[in-house]
Amino acid sequence: MATVPQGIVGKPRFGPSDCLIAMLRACSRDSTEAIQTRLKCMLQMFLQHYRDAEGNENTKELAAKCCYEAGVWYHRILENLISQERKRLGFSDISGILEHDLFQRCLVACCLEIAVTSNSLPCDFPLLLQILKLAPYHFWKVIEPVWRVGSGLPHYVVTHLIQVEEKVLENLAWTSDSPLWDEITPNEGHMPTCQQ
Repeated sequence: MATVPQGIVGKPRFGPSDCLIAMLRACSRDSTEAIQTRLKCMLQMFLQHYRDAEGNENTKELAAKCCYEAGVWYHRILENLISQERKRLGFSDISGILEHDLFQRCLVACCLEIAVTSNSLPCDFPLLLQILKLAPYHFWKVIEPVWRVGSGLPHYVVTHLIQVEEKVLENLAWTSDSPLWDEITPNEGHMPTCQQ
């Protein structure tokens, strides 16, 4: 039950669309190369470290397919996020978002989670985050923006992302090594107020 963004006929394009390229070039610093390099490295890391419990070769092919589809989703969702932020902020230079490495890495991971879920690849959450060395707390921050702009995401994928979000909030964000504690500590151990 694999899925690619709606509106794409034939084999979807892996790279950025002409519209996305134009948006990236409109920024004060063109992040195209950095974005492509990060995406390629993360997908290669996943392929290198993902192991099916039985060592099934078909699963390796499916993992490669998931990486391809994750790249398609990444470019599509990034384009939608940029469009939304440009409208919200009222200016076209959103270099800060594009250069925010942690956010971009979590966005790639979320797109990979979409592809893994869509293709029923055996990779229980949070294994994907362990492979990519990302904290669930940081990953949680991109889930809602992704499903809000993820045009064409099937309902079952949105449902899965919401369940992942709940799993992070209920227990994964509260582990002793979670970055959440780094944000609580400066506040004298109290949860930040809504004004902070």
